[in-house]
Amino acid sequence: MNEAAVDPKWIDKVARCFDGAGRLVRWPSKRADQLLVLWVVWSYLPADMQMSEPEVSSMLRDWHDYEDYALLRRELCDLDMLRRTPNGRIYRRVEHDMPAEAEALLARFSPNAA
Repeated sequence: MNEAAVDPKWIDKVARCFDGAGRLVRWPSKRADQLLVLWVVWSYLPADMQMSEPEVSSMLRDWHDYEDYALLRRELCDLDMLRRTPNGRIYRRVEHDMPAEAEALLARFSPNAA
């Protein structure tokens, strides 16, 4: 990760959208902040696994406290971070390289974070 490219003030600001365990407690108003939040949520989804809509919804409900898991699911699909079959029955995480800012934000919630 290129530390120089990461704005620590931005990471601090967006980190306030999460609790200490990495659960999303509020949806940010700025689109750039929302995208950064979605990378963290995306990272929580299992890789290389088919999931049903109820399974995805259950995971998303477990990772946030503001009661709009459908928004998260929709946004992840719209951004091609999560794909579903045409009938909507099977979901799968789409693999991407995380941006440096998202890695820095996610590191805040890891057990080894300072």
